[in-house]
Amino acid sequence: MLNRTQKQIFRALMAKPSTFWELIKEQDGHLAHFTQVMEEMLALGLVRYEGSYIYLTDKGKEEARGQGLSPLQPLTCPTCGGKTVTFQGSFPRVLREFAEIVRQRPAAIAEFDQGYVDTMSTVARVAIMYQRGDLENQDILLIGDDDLTSIAIALTGMARHITVLEVDDRLVEFIDLQARKKGWTNLSVHRYDVRHPLPREFQGQYDTFLIDPVETLPGIRLFLSRCALSLRGKGSAGYFGLTHLEASRDKWYFIQRLILDMNFVITDIIHNFQEYELEREGFVSKNYPLVQRAFGPLPVPDTNWYTSNFFRLEAVAKPRVPEQENIPTGREFYFDDEAYATLP
Repeated sequence: MLNRTQKQIFRALMAKPSTFWELIKEQDGHLAHFTQVMEEMLALGLVRYEGSYIYLTDKGKEEARGQGLSPLQPLTCPTCGGKTVTFQGSFPRVLREFAEIVRQRPAAIAEFDQGYVDTMSTVARVAIMYQRGDLENQDILLIGDDDLTSIAIALTGMARHITVLEVDDRLVEFIDLQARKKGWTNLSVHRYDVRHPLPREFQGQYDTFLIDPVETLPGIRLFLSRCALSLRGKGSAGYFGLTHLEASRDKWYFIQRLILDMNFVITDIIHNFQEYELEREGFVSKNYPLVQRAFGPLPVPDTNWYTSNFFRLEAVAKPRVPEQENIPTGREFYFDDEAYATLP
């Protein structure tokens, strides 16, 4: 009996040969499982790796047909790309101005597990917040903002106040500079490491939070706890990204249990909403865990293969903040056994 990842790989390759990086986007297993499945399929002679492409062998085609599978049909909306929103009204202007500003931002660095989402994904986040009533006249908190979502929010002119808590001094300076240049008095940025207690002046002051947290269990627990402490109470909302690439379903189960225990409900999960512009040649040359554990030498990525899902939470009562235990202080805050696209 085929598992889900095997079925998804078969369907994608029945439609067309694909690169390793393209195949990642057509399956929803975590990277550790994906690489294991690919190794097994190669060993069984179901697929072959030739040049930069992976093909189904005759044996693989026979197996796929015997399992009742058919070639994958493209069904994602060609207009919104599956994000569920399109840029209308003021949002084309926001996207245009945002794209111009972010060209000047500091480069992503591995020290803080940075990897920027593309400009379309960032502005689409803000459009979702607007659509759901979590933007206009709201006090919004962002813990970590390497994607510069605070600037996209400020460009709408809709938020009452935007607070950024950021550990990277380069980003603190960049966001502050943009706010001063634009005359945004409602955007403030402060240096803050999420591993430290949330300062009292930020507690209970916000209607909405937005984060793109690390995906270790201690890390995401800490991010969500800090955000819960920042909210005003029932009806407050939160947004965060979570991959399936570095978060197995077992990890998702733990995270969703945590969310419910904190008095939040999950109102939305948009699959593969965010697309990340990770380094390409550098990803291979720096020998990330995914490159080390793949079935053979990998070509430079030919697509933005790393995606994450966008969650919206809403508090049904005053958010409950769990006690923090054993907060990691080193790289273990960013890295666990499922972190195949993160440097140890």
